[in-house]
Amino acid sequence: MRFTFTLRGKPVSLTHLDDVVAVRPAADVITPKPTRAAVLKQFGTVRVPDDADEGAAFGLDLPARSRQLFERAGWLFGAARENLSRAAATRTAVPGADAVRPVFVDRGGNTLIGTGLVTVQLPPDLTEAQAQSRLQAHRLVPIRRLRFAPNLFEARLRAGAPFTEAVAEIQTVSEFVFAEPALVGVLTGRRAPTDPRYGDQWQHKNTGANGGTAGADIRSEAAWDRTRGAGVRVALIDNGMQIDHPDLAAGVVGGGHFESDSTGRTTFTKFQAGNPFPAGNHGTFCLGMAGARMDNGKGGCGSAPEADLIVIGCLNDQVGTQTTLARAVAYAADPTTEDPTAPAGSGAHVLACSLGPNGADWDLTSVLDLALRTAAANGREGLGLPIFWAASNGTVEVARDEVCSHPDVIAVGRSNRLDLEDGSAYGPKLEFLAPGAEVFSTMQGGRYGVDTGTSYACPLAAGVAALVLARNPKWTRDQVRQRLRDTCDKIGGVAYAAGRHDEYGYGRLNADAATQ
Repeated sequence: MRFTFTLRGKPVSLTHLDDVVAVRPAADVITPKPTRAAVLKQFGTVRVPDDADEGAAFGLDLPARSRQLFERAGWLFGAARENLSRAAATRTAVPGADAVRPVFVDRGGNTLIGTGLVTVQLPPDLTEAQAQSRLQAHRLVPIRRLRFAPNLFEARLRAGAPFTEAVAEIQTVSEFVFAEPALVGVLTGRRAPTDPRYGDQWQHKNTGANGGTAGADIRSEAAWDRTRGAGVRVALIDNGMQIDHPDLAAGVVGGGHFESDSTGRTTFTKFQAGNPFPAGNHGTFCLGMAGARMDNGKGGCGSAPEADLIVIGCLNDQVGTQTTLARAVAYAADPTTEDPTAPAGSGAHVLACSLGPNGADWDLTSVLDLALRTAAANGREGLGLPIFWAASNGTVEVARDEVCSHPDVIAVGRSNRLDLEDGSAYGPKLEFLAPGAEVFSTMQGGRYGVDTGTSYACPLAAGVAALVLARNPKWTRDQVRQRLRDTCDKIGGVAYAAGRHDEYGYGRLNADAATQ
């Protein structure tokens, strides 16, 4: 069965898996471990042991990797017996479960869970009280005002009405600017398989060793003679990162993390020195690409080794909604959207994110669209926030990913040590390339290593933007973007039409030229 609704005024169609439901067992029944098998049997699930490899079969027709991540986040998938199917459709209670929800698959084959939460915006001329009254008149329960745009709310659908019908109903309300469902999906780091460790950072200075091409780098050393990014704040959104890594801790000046509960609602916890923070190898690697420290006798360094780092942990279990991602983007630009005590003007000067479904297709919700537009336009006290995002790994059109192809997002692909594009997404929406194949950076556990992915090209590029802003602090985000485009090296031995090429964008970043 198809579930069709609108995102940003265009139709999106999902496949409803009517023979499967998502179940969030109550914490008091999933533990202790001796009761786990009974819980699984109660909800009709079929699963393999926790340490199964990613290719293992789960008994239900869902991608194994996605299913593992959902299960680690507390969701189980069960056969849609009558009582569970009814509860999933109407969002009503089932003994032993915090939530039972419907399951969908999008055009890219990604698994999504219907939460019963929606994001709604009402006309800006209404007072907040009037807006909340209108929500309640349409049987929506407001649970959070999202403060990065006027009259923007996260709300809960009324229980009892079938999920698809309730969504269709609110989308016909003419007095809403938009009303869209919040769906839980997998937001992993966009990484490709790793190759053996080389132990040097060719991304900064490529001597031609290990089969590389001399000069196939971003010319960091010459740029560092002018600036190392001091005074610029770089925010990184990722599932988690080791913020006490010996090569990162000195640079961390703020941030916080978002965590979801069983209903899909997400809470924000402000970063405090010494308090727990979600860790993750992917985010640790990304953070090091931008801001690992220099001249401290440890590992390598990032492209902006003296920049201040704002760490934003977004869904450490890699499962959540675009609403949460929107809140993370808004927080990066203006921390007061989540932390009213944050000083005015304490937002990031540059933002990097390498999250998204690990595939070509991604539909953009209005709430994330609004967060991106607001941050890009209003960040940096109105000068605008440059937003860098990792393009998909694989030879696919960037335009299929509506987040990366957003006009306010700078989509970054990856190059290799031969100064060639390395198989990442292509097309008119690709901005430029940065080294991202077999690059060296920080890893969880205080370690270092080599990894490959557009995920790592993205924060490296964001660090170059930080160097540019350190030299030109009053530049707008459009001036920064244009400077990076104009100073790229035209690599690959291909013809660039009007300064760009579909597989290389404007070329490979050159920090030396960009900071002159």
